[in-house]
Amino acid sequence: MNPVKRSLMKSVNCAALVAALGTPVINQTQAALFKIDFGHLENERPPVDANGDPIMDNNGNPLPAPANLIDWTILPTWTYADPVANVTPGSASAIGTPNPAGTEVTWPLIDSSLPAKTNVTITILDNKALAESLAPDAPPYMTGQTANNPTKEGIDVLYDGVRVPFTVKDDYLYRAPDTAGTESLMRIANLDPGTYNVTVFEGRTTDSNGRFGKIWVDGITATKEPATQNTGNYSGVDDSGTKLYKGQPRTVTVTLKAGEYLWFAEMEDSSGGISGMIIRSADPVDSPGLFKVDFGQLENERAQTALDGTPKLDPDGVEVGAPAPLKDWNVIPTWTYADPNANVVPDSASISGTPSADGAEVTWKLTDFSKDGNANVTLTIKDNKALAESVAPDAPPYMTGQTANNPTKEGIAVVYDGVLVPSIVKDDYIYRVPDTAGTESLLRFAGLKPGKYNVTAFEGRTTDSNGRHGKIWVDGISGSKEPATQNTGNYSGVGDDGTVLPFGQPRTVTVDIKAGEYLWMAEMEDSSGGISGIIIRGIPSAPTAVELQGSSTVKGPYTTVSSAVIDTAAKSIKVSATGKAQFFRVQGSDKITGISLANGVLTITYQ
Repeated sequence: MNPVKRSLMKSVNCAALVAALGTPVINQTQAALFKIDFGHLENERPPVDANGDPIMDNNGNPLPAPANLIDWTILPTWTYADPVANVTPGSASAIGTPNPAGTEVTWPLIDSSLPAKTNVTITILDNKALAESLAPDAPPYMTGQTANNPTKEGIDVLYDGVRVPFTVKDDYLYRAPDTAGTESLMRIANLDPGTYNVTVFEGRTTDSNGRFGKIWVDGITATKEPATQNTGNYSGVDDSGTKLYKGQPRTVTVTLKAGEYLWFAEMEDSSGGISGMIIRSADPVDSPGLFKVDFGQLENERAQTALDGTPKLDPDGVEVGAPAPLKDWNVIPTWTYADPNANVVPDSASISGTPSADGAEVTWKLTDFSKDGNANVTLTIKDNKALAESVAPDAPPYMTGQTANNPTKEGIAVVYDGVLVPSIVKDDYIYRVPDTAGTESLLRFAGLKPGKYNVTAFEGRTTDSNGRHGKIWVDGISGSKEPATQNTGNYSGVGDDGTVLPFGQPRTVTVDIKAGEYLWMAEMEDSSGGISGIIIRGIPSAPTAVELQGSSTVKGPYTTVSSAVIDTAAKSIKVSATGKAQFFRVQGSDKITGISLANGVLTITYQ
C-alpha cells in the first residue's frame, strides 16, 4: 500500500477528527413579502349600491372611497410616455420612473416583512421580439397598461396566507394594445437569494378564455423565458366556464441565487389582465423545529359583513363566510381552567387543551411545522399565583383562563423572523382573566430538542398605548429562574412614543435549550391588550469551515495543508501525494466517507 494512503488511514483511525461548532444563524437572510396591486380603480371608487347609487352614511352623506392601502404597491394606468399621469394626489398609487429610452418603467415595492427591505423594484417592459413576430410590418408594441373593473364582487380573500382586499382583486391591468399573443414582461430586482412563493391572480369573473403567465428566474436580459405558460389559468373563470367569485390564484415556487432576477410574462389574450401578485419568502421549514401559536380565534372565524353589518353575500346570494381554517398555525381560542374546550369550534383550526387533575394548568399539543417533525412539544399555561397574591393578598386575582379580543383589524399580513403571519393571526389576541395589572400568565413549552431557538412574540392591536411586555427564559419544570423584569421589549402595535405601528413590532429573544430544559414565557398583564402570537424557530448551526490539517507524526503538531483543494459542494478534498509518510485530519467534518489515490492525487470525501 502506498505510504501516503496508509498514513492517511492511520490518521483517520488514530488522530482526532475535529468538528468545530459553527456560529448560529440567528437572522433569516431571506425574509420578504411584496404585494402588488395592478389597477387603481377600485381603490379610489366610492361604494355604490346595486343600482349604482352612492351609499350614504348615517348623516346622509355619500361614503368616501376606501382608506388607502399601506401594504400594497398599487400600479395605476400608465404609459411609457407619462407613467404618473394617472397617479391621483393623495392616493396610494406608486410613482413609476421611466428609463431614458422610454422602453421601461420601474416602481419601488413595499415590503411587509420586518425589518423591511427598501431596494426591491419591479420593472415592466415589452416583449418586442414577440410583438414583431406577430405583425412584422406593424408590430403592436406596448405603450403601457390600462386599468379595468368590469365585475365587482366585493369579496376579500386569502391567497397563500395573505389577505387580498376586494379593492385589489376586483380590478386589473391589461397591456395596451391588448393584441392577443403579445406579452408584458415584468422583472423583479434585488430579491435576496432564497426560495419564494409567487402568486398571481385575476378577479374578473367574465374572462371566459382564462388568463395565463410564465414565472421563472433569469439574468437581467431574460434569455431563459419558458416556451409555454407555467402558471395555469388564474382568472376568475375556471376552464369549464364556472365563475369563481373568490378567484383561483396560482402559485409557482422559485429559488433565486445571488444576482438573479424574478421574471413574469403576463400573456395577453385580448380579454382580462392581472389583478395582483404576491411574492413571499417561503417559511423556513428547514429549521430544526418551527412552532407557530395563534392566540385568539376571533379573526379566524369572523365572517365577512356588508357595510350595514349583515352577512356578506356573493353575486349568487351565498354567504361569503369566514376564511378557510389555517393549516399551519395552532390556534388557542378563549378558554378556562373549568372548560378549556368550550370555544373550540368543530372543523376550525382551534386545538383542544387538556386540564391538569387539580385544574391549575391546561396543556395543548403543538405541531412542528418544520421538516424536523418533532411530535413531542406541548404548551402548558398556568397562573403565577404567588404574584397574584402579592398584588392583592386579601383577595388574590387568581387566573381563570384567557379571553380573545380584536378591537383593531388592520388586515395586514406580515413576515416575522422569516415566517408569514396572516392578518387573522395578528389582528386578535388573548389576555388573562381577570386582567389585573401586575399579574402574569405563565407559558411553559416542553419537549423542544436541545439547541438554539428564536422566540418571537407579538401583539397586533394598535390601540394598546401602554405597550405589552414579557419575560422569556430557559428553566426547569418549576420555572424558578424567572427574570425579575421584562426582557422582550414592547411587542404591541404601538411604539413607546405612542406611534401606531400597523405592521407591528415583534420582539425576538434567542435562547439555548439543553436536554431536559423547558422554554418559559411570562405574559405580563397590564390591563390593556394581550398576546397575538408566538413563533419558536430552531436555529440551524452555520456550516463549519472545512480544513485539511497534516503532520509527520500521529501526535502532531497539525498544521493547515495550504495546497489542499477543498470542494464544499462535492464534499471532497484533493492534495498531491508527496511520497512521504504523513498523517491527516479533517477539521469541520463529522465523518470521513472515502479515501482514494489516483495519478498522484489523494482524494478524501467527507460529510
